[in-house]
Amino acid sequence: MSENSGFHIQTVLILAIFALVFWLIHFFNKRQPFPGWVAVAYSAALAAYVIDSTRHESTNIGFIYASTSLFWIFSLAIAKAIYVRCNAAFPNVLVGLILSSAITAFAVLTFVATDISIRSVLVSVVAAILLALALPPLWKAGGKVIDRALFGVVATVAVIFIVRILFVYSLHGLTLTEQSYSQSEYAWILHFTSGICALALAVVLLYAAGLDMVWHYHGQSNRDPLTNLLNRRGLKGLYNAVRNQDRNEDYTRVLILFDIDHFKRVNDQYGHAAGDKVLQRVAKTASGLCMDQGQVARTGGEEFAILTDWIPLQTAELLAQHICDSLRFVAHPELATDHKITASFGLVVLADSDSLSDAMDRADQALYQAKRNGRNQVALAQAA
Repeated sequence: MSENSGFHIQTVLILAIFALVFWLIHFFNKRQPFPGWVAVAYSAALAAYVIDSTRHESTNIGFIYASTSLFWIFSLAIAKAIYVRCNAAFPNVLVGLILSSAITAFAVLTFVATDISIRSVLVSVVAAILLALALPPLWKAGGKVIDRALFGVVATVAVIFIVRILFVYSLHGLTLTEQSYSQSEYAWILHFTSGICALALAVVLLYAAGLDMVWHYHGQSNRDPLTNLLNRRGLKGLYNAVRNQDRNEDYTRVLILFDIDHFKRVNDQYGHAAGDKVLQRVAKTASGLCMDQGQVARTGGEEFAILTDWIPLQTAELLAQHICDSLRFVAHPELATDHKITASFGLVVLADSDSLSDAMDRADQALYQAKRNGRNQVALAQAA
């Protein structure tokens, strides 16, 4: 086996293994489309590499078109994967303009003014441009180390796609022909750099996919699946995290508990499916009214909690009262038109020494005071 044959087999194996790995990740985690697009990219890269590395002087032009298209699909799918991961809008119009111009130029350089050297420049430059489309969303999302790593490796690969052309042609000039391509130094450098770039990019993309899965499942463990609010565990993590923040002497932090009044009647009279819809609307209403003043959690069946940011106590009381007043105006089509949903609220001002359990016990006492006073109202707990 020749050295080149060994290298080709290694590259094919690398591309095939990563394509399989990303397909498996996508199969077991279909809610995350990022690995799926990377799998598409590496499948296209594998097919493109096999076609191009087996080219010879009599290769049909259709195979050349196929390898070029698959190479561009690789770059395009990587860019799409990044946009999906960053929750950014993909620039479809721009991509359409780039591809239509590239396909037209490729056809001209193949059938009209035949020039394989310029055509090879076009292929690599277009691939670099398509890959570089992934850089803006990564730049905007660059708060995490993995985002910066992805930006660095994508930018490096895009630059390599262009630099390798300049390097070869600066040494040998634009002398490629259809007959000389397969044995040319350009083809060898193209295959070598493509294999190295694919490996480097795959390692970082695989790490990103792994982190995304960890964050996803960690987030699920801290979230209530019905309302997508923090659950009790998530609230505890948030509470412990903010306890160490610098205290604002002019403001305070408040824990608000609220409980839907007579919720058992909803489930008994209309069924649990209707009850779930009610819970979802209550959660959405409370979250929308809190905005940037606090985080809402679902801590029990029909019980919710709000951990406020540093705000004046009066603002926290107004917030609780605003949610209390708003809930009875929310429409619930599953219920009778005269069945209004209300809730009772208990507030407690947090002290530095309070654990979450202590704070919730005091807020719970205030909540039950509100219930004893007639429900659908706000009560403030006595100072500890």
